[in-house]
Amino acid sequence: MSFPAPAARATAPSAAEATGMPAEARPLLEVRDLHLHYRSAGRTVRAVDGVSFTLDRRGEAIGVVGESGSGKTSLATALMRLLPKSVARFDGQILLDGLDLTALSDEQYRRQVRWRRIAMVFQGAMNVLNPVLKVGTQIAEPLLLDGEGKLDKAAARAKVGSLLERVGLPRDIAGRYPHELSGGQKQRVVIATALVQDPDLLILDEPTSALDVSIQAQIMNLLKDLKEDPGISMLFITHDIGLASDLCDTIAVAYAGEHVEFGPAERVLLEPQHPYTRLLLRSLPRLHATERPRPMPGEPPDLTAPPSGCRFHPRCPSCFAPCPTEHPSAFVLPDGGHSRCWLLDADKVAASRASGAAPGGDAG
Repeated sequence: MSFPAPAARATAPSAAEATGMPAEARPLLEVRDLHLHYRSAGRTVRAVDGVSFTLDRRGEAIGVVGESGSGKTSLATALMRLLPKSVARFDGQILLDGLDLTALSDEQYRRQVRWRRIAMVFQGAMNVLNPVLKVGTQIAEPLLLDGEGKLDKAAARAKVGSLLERVGLPRDIAGRYPHELSGGQKQRVVIATALVQDPDLLILDEPTSALDVSIQAQIMNLLKDLKEDPGISMLFITHDIGLASDLCDTIAVAYAGEHVEFGPAERVLLEPQHPYTRLLLRSLPRLHATERPRPMPGEPPDLTAPPSGCRFHPRCPSCFAPCPTEHPSAFVLPDGGHSRCWLLDADKVAASRASGAAPGGDAG
């Protein structure tokens, strides 16, 4: 199947060629103004709508958090270029270690990038594994295919055994079928499958969502161990901001196809700059807190007809004059992150107060 790609250029110029930036100074991943829209029943779903972020170094983990329908998984499929035929718009720029991925054809992307440099752990391990093949055969398959890095069967078996041990499983697991494994074991096998070609970036889409709490903790500990390997960076997608805080150095908060806040995890968790982030944090139970968790007000918007102005304004307790009509830009914060909120525009806040329409109650 051939997937639609962004408008291709004749060559794939790198960031180094464009800027003269030395290789060691380049970010591993840079996403600029990425859009991914779908056609659905004659309407357009704006799943990813102008997303930009940077993953600076190897061994770094970025968490993408938000409610269901905020565009988190669509971002992952855009980076992997696993796109359905219903794509209405796919553009922007994706740079991987200086290589402009949007300039590659589908065939070039398949051979050079997908699984080799960017790999993904999908939701639901049982939906990924083939039930009639032993797991060792499934892990080894990419190693036996024609192309660069092809191994003979003995070398492939050895690498499979090494990968299984790396994810905390015994080597003899390779001879079992998926139905013979527990949920946690299957998730570890899927992680091993994604690591088989030593990718630079590992995308994890809700990797613990179908597991019980004790197994979830084991998988999170495994991911933290893998993160210590300086050659592996992660994009961790989850609806649980608490899980993201356990693993990630940087957090992006997704809402209605946009990233409304982005920055170092400690600052996002302790000093959030967007009302939506504050409300997400208030919805979490806390072990020693006296205040009970509060549910998020309202419902996520319809991405075929997102609200005008700030997309969060219908649910925002801090909504004021410009929010319903003016779309906020990404205000750059002192730590290099950003937030899309008019409360960060001192002139707008002052004008609103002068007119007697001060911002509403704080979401925090």
